[in-house]
Amino acid sequence: MSSEEINFKDLSKPELDNLKDLYVENRLSKMSESELRSFVKGSIEDQIKGTVGNEEEKEAWLEMKNHFKDSFDARIISVMNSHREKSISPEQTELDQRIELLEKRKEEKDTKVEDMW
Repeated sequence: MSSEEINFKDLSKPELDNLKDLYVENRLSKMSESELRSFVKGSIEDQIKGTVGNEEEKEAWLEMKNHFKDSFDARIISVMNSHREKSISPEQTELDQRIELLEKRKEEKDTKVEDMW
């Protein structure tokens, strides 16, 4: 029987598992560090970002929480603040700055002591 005729169905479960182990080990041994990092990054992104439905989202959330540990809440707040800052339009930012400047000028005018002379 030539190797072209052999099919995965011809192997027992332990034999197929052994072949898969050989493949994984061989593939890893031929990858550079940057290739490994890229591969792992892609796998983690698929696992975390490719969530569908509440159950998978809960699993991803728990994994992130376990990874960040005590700094998880701070990371959440940072992400939320960053996103909110980006979602404000430049026009709104400029308007807010102008309003703040007008309020400061008004306060300065109210607190300014006028010279009697």
